[in-house]
Amino acid sequence: MKKIFNPEYKNNRKKYFSDISDDKWNDWQWQIDNRITEANQLKNFFQNIDVEAINKVSERFSFSVTPYFLSLINNDTPLNDPVGKQIIPDIREFKYDSRLILDPFKEENERSPIRGVVQRYPDRIILVTTNFCPAKCRYCTRKWNWDKCQVLTLPMLENVVAYLKKHPEIREVILTGGEPFLLNLDFLDSVLSAISSVESIEVIRIGSRILSFLPQRITDDVISILSKYSPIWIVTHFNHPNEFTPDTEKAVKKILSAGCALCNQSVLLKEVNDSVDVMKELVHALQNILIKPYYIFHPDLIEGTSHFRGSINDGIQIMKGLRGYTGGICVPYYVVDLPEGGKIPLLPEYILKEDEKGFLFSNYEGKEIFYSR
Repeated sequence: MKKIFNPEYKNNRKKYFSDISDDKWNDWQWQIDNRITEANQLKNFFQNIDVEAINKVSERFSFSVTPYFLSLINNDTPLNDPVGKQIIPDIREFKYDSRLILDPFKEENERSPIRGVVQRYPDRIILVTTNFCPAKCRYCTRKWNWDKCQVLTLPMLENVVAYLKKHPEIREVILTGGEPFLLNLDFLDSVLSAISSVESIEVIRIGSRILSFLPQRITDDVISILSKYSPIWIVTHFNHPNEFTPDTEKAVKKILSAGCALCNQSVLLKEVNDSVDVMKELVHALQNILIKPYYIFHPDLIEGTSHFRGSINDGIQIMKGLRGYTGGICVPYYVVDLPEGGKIPLLPEYILKEDEKGFLFSNYEGKEIFYSR
């Protein structure tokens, strides 16, 4: 059966890290300890980069990438590579746009009823567990916490449990970060146990980019913890088909063995995945390893992201190019997340006319079809 994996990965790993044994490479802690965090380190891998510009941007928004994720980048054109663009600092991050701010969703204060909790909807909360992530997306929604260092502690967790018990209308808790899977495993177990103990909680969701940045972290110890709690949904974050490797599939199979469900949310990023062909290959790659495409987000209004922002109409045209041309299970929702209004689905217009006799539709090929009432 055909697999959609990054064609450069094996050669890049051999080229960049030939002296690293398989045991080290597959050790998640080695990957964390050897993250690339400075432009001078990047220069060792990619010759055609502007060290001065990257250093300047990194002073405002810091930079980090695992050796694994770096090996997914085309070394000839790193700044034009769809994987590289997501994590390599870009001087365009300094471009001013009055719409873009550090915390447009007001997560740190106004939407935080108690420390560590963000509540934007009546039936669910976000639990910010850590500010640490193995790599840093240039468009990250939680840039506000990169330097704030808001990290969940045991006393904070006790307050969260008390808050949930006072609000039985909350049925779902979403663990986010940073990266929740980089919590100490004993503490992660305690968090899942504490939340599961609240009678009104029906579902736990974990928002994670670990499968893209660091699939080696999904060890047997992690699976042992996940297996104790159900239902857990893992919401992954892949933006481009080049983010998939055999290591990804191995980690997904482990998560599935724990009884967890997986779905994916992507961000529509200009010059990364803003074409029908790339998005179609992405959703096919997700289906191929049993991850359900869930959301395509229009970029959030985050400072430093103007160069990633295309038009909403571009996104709608991509949705038109997906619907009917790939299986419905592969078609995610395209949404814009409004700071004051939540997620709004954006759909192509298929109803052309309605009267007492019925509807005139335009199908996925653009043909007009009448449907009687």
